[in-house]
Amino acid sequence: MKLPLLSGKQVLAALKRFGFIEVSRRGSHVKMAHSDGRIIVFPYHDEIDRYTLKGALEDANIKIEEFLNNIR
Repeated sequence: MKLPLLSGKQVLAALKRFGFIEVSRRGSHVKMAHSDGRIIVFPYHDEIDRYTLKGALEDANIKIEEFLNNIR
């Protein structure tokens, strides 16, 4: 399934719905953690590259279909 072009703001909001909390921001990157130990780092840009986002979601063990269902 193909990811749409999303902004950092949209990704941040969707990950919060998954239970992730923002741990830190360094430069243009946001680091978020989940209570079960999963961590995700992604660039907070106007448009996030699809492949970058896909890799970050795989690192955090989030299925693309699940993620797309949590985007508003």
